[in-house]
Amino acid sequence: MGGTGPRWVAIAAVLLALASACGPAPVASDRAAAARVARDGASRDAWQALTRLEGARGGSDWAPYLAQFAAAPDAAAFGHLTLLWTQEAAAAELARGFLDQQAGGEQDGQPKDVVGLSGAVDQAAARAGAAGVVPDPVAQMQARFLTYLGLEVDAQIEQHDSLVGDLRAAADLINGRADAKAHVLDLAAGLDDLMAAAQTVGVPDTLVQQVADAKTAAAAARTDDELHFATDKAQSATDALNGIINRTQSAPLPPCLPGGGAGQYIWIHLATQQLVAYQSGCPVLAMPVTTGRPALPTDRGTFRIFYKTPWYHMISPWPEGSPFHYPPTWVQYAMEFVGDGTFIHNADWQPDDSYGPGSEYGPYASHGCVHVQDGQLVKLYAWAQLGATVQVGD
Repeated sequence: MGGTGPRWVAIAAVLLALASACGPAPVASDRAAAARVARDGASRDAWQALTRLEGARGGSDWAPYLAQFAAAPDAAAFGHLTLLWTQEAAAAELARGFLDQQAGGEQDGQPKDVVGLSGAVDQAAARAGAAGVVPDPVAQMQARFLTYLGLEVDAQIEQHDSLVGDLRAAADLINGRADAKAHVLDLAAGLDDLMAAAQTVGVPDTLVQQVADAKTAAAAARTDDELHFATDKAQSATDALNGIINRTQSAPLPPCLPGGGAGQYIWIHLATQQLVAYQSGCPVLAMPVTTGRPALPTDRGTFRIFYKTPWYHMISPWPEGSPFHYPPTWVQYAMEFVGDGTFIHNADWQPDDSYGPGSEYGPYASHGCVHVQDGQLVKLYAWAQLGATVQVGD
């Protein structure tokens, strides 16, 4: 068998290659391996530095940093990045510490006050939803909050105070809207009781409609403008009804009596402590009064004025030592309507602001007579004639 064929040529080539591999190459291979180990270690250090920087600085635009990391060719390049990013991280940590001082600490890695106020806005929005009013500007503030979370620390510091102020204002605004809804509903709910009390005297049809409109507006109000409008209507109706109950000067006169009537008719309402004078079934005068105290109540029933005098000297039928005794007293514009000495008359010892609802239980309650303020009594005395009907009741 010869040894010079193609097969031996191939074997010789393989042996030559092996001989070459076993020659000076091992030195270069060791250097490359060492370089790779060094590069791997340096890359780990750089990645740790980048992770620290990310935690301290925050933000979302990390593409340039990742590009630098990917392009680093060797350990030296990674070492440079590690140094650079460590310095940046230290600066960001200082900034983060300053922000924490401003914010009162951190919550979930974010400024505590910002996170807390965002939660307050969400709670206010829940209240608004339960109250049936619009939650604006909750959506806008939620968007701003989420954007803020994605900012780097320097931008968060720059925008911190503005965002805190806006979040607080938004929570106050939304809570205020929910409070306004509760307030107007309370006003509207109180109108029924006021209406019932005022109707014992008489409520004009226009005010009845005003009350109905106010209740409708209160139930439907959702926006700030609607709440202001509904509150104004409910408060106006409340004031008007209170005016009737307390017989203020601005209060409207009651409506005419059903079926009309002839002559003069004086209705003394014990429940609301006021007097209304009617001519031919329609009111001409209305005024607050004070009637008899619980122990000496004004007689109830239908009577007639049978005696009038511009001056009358009251003499106590109760002896000295009695809790009901009073000294001899002159009164003006007296009109007697019950034969036991029960008069409508003035009481110059009684303050003007003490008349009206509840005054029969107060310190100026009478011994059964009906006290009227001087100015109103002058008009009533001039108008009332002998024989005028006086009705006393609730």
